[in-house]
Amino acid sequence: MKKLLTLSFCLALCLAASVVKADMITYDYSIAADNTLTTSNSWAIVDTFDSGRPGWTYSNGGTITDGTVSGSHAAPYNPFLSTSDTTKYYAISNSEVEVSFGGEKNNYLGLFWGSADEKNIIEFYNGETLIASYYGNEVLNPANGDQFSSATNQYVNFYLTQNFDKVKFVYDDIAFEFDNLAVGQYHAPVPGAVLLGLIGLGFAGRKLRKYA
Repeated sequence: MKKLLTLSFCLALCLAASVVKADMITYDYSIAADNTLTTSNSWAIVDTFDSGRPGWTYSNGGTITDGTVSGSHAAPYNPFLSTSDTTKYYAISNSEVEVSFGGEKNNYLGLFWGSADEKNIIEFYNGETLIASYYGNEVLNPANGDQFSSATNQYVNFYLTQNFDKVKFVYDDIAFEFDNLAVGQYHAPVPGAVLLGLIGLGFAGRKLRKYA
């Protein structure tokens, strides 16, 4: 009977782990005070690229800008307002930018991703170890760089199974633009109902064995 109970408990833990450990990408968002798309997670820290910015380090390239310059960069299209973002945002051209979060460990990242295309790459690092990477066409479809489509201008949320302390945004063409960059530590709820249910099966088996 101990074997049955142990097996049920291990099965419960494995199922719990399979739920908690899965990488997850979502597209939910909130509307910020300036009417831009931002994270819906109140516990996340957000860089709006306007005032009151967090003390993160941006290195190797990129610039804070606003508006659209043909052949250079385009403000993310805001589907909520049906117009382009009028606030400041971050743009990368033919370069890569490494963003370090002051040594803080995070497993969540969100960004208002503008005119996403297949050459946009986001890489997650823990120290010098690459733990995950995503191309634009793995996240948004179609990722064709359309500047005025709600399909290619979305708020994207990444929930990782491992912690990261820096992220690289890579682009070897005209531009990679984003606003309202957010990070934080996401604590996935353990599926208690599944866990307790399977443990219950173990005790039920034990009871049947005892009185059989």
